[in-house]
Amino acid sequence: MVNFMKLSEKEFNTVKGTRLFRGAADAVLRKVIVATDCELRGFAKGDTIYSGTSFSRSLGVLLEGSLRVTKDNTDGHAMIMSTLTPGSLFGAAALFNDEERYATNITALEPSRIVFFSQRLVERMIRREPTIAENYIKYLSERILFLNKKLFLLTAGTAEQRLSSFLLDNLPGSEPVELPLPMNRLADALNISRASLYRAMDSLCESGAVVKTGKKICIIDAERLKNI
Repeated sequence: MVNFMKLSEKEFNTVKGTRLFRGAADAVLRKVIVATDCELRGFAKGDTIYSGTSFSRSLGVLLEGSLRVTKDNTDGHAMIMSTLTPGSLFGAAALFNDEERYATNITALEPSRIVFFSQRLVERMIRREPTIAENYIKYLSERILFLNKKLFLLTAGTAEQRLSSFLLDNLPGSEPVELPLPMNRLADALNISRASLYRAMDSLCESGAVVKTGKKICIIDAERLKNI
């Protein structure tokens, strides 16, 4: 069981600011957090949160840390779908269906704290709180758009479009970091040749959207990447 006092004020505000609870009254969120089917858990770096065969029918909110979402392709390569930061929701694919496998793998990139809302709890929230019901529908709509974009990029997008989307989904916006994959594996994950990937990276650097120094890259102009 999770009770409200286990969440810091910062964590409470993180949950309150998610798509699911946006606009909901504080009193509603406090009742949800003290429910017996709401669970607060900590994970160490490298821990698997969800995998194809090990998951719970719960909606998760990341409170602290970061998570990597991957999906294995037909060649056995792990394609990076996104990197989750505090305030991110995940787990909708495990709710309201009878599938025995989860769609992706989710791993902790660093020590992380997550609060889980069980399917039963989500059902109660949707029935009793119109604001949360509307928020959940909007969240699912956004996920559909996100997945459609991913499908387009992997099947018809240019190398620049695929790389731009990957950088937006997986890098912080203002600090230089190493790419989460070496260039050869990134090329495989984006389904393009290494030569095309290097040309795309050079093109994004020349446009001023990103800066690459050695192994580190920094997003300078996120809007330009989105336009691409």
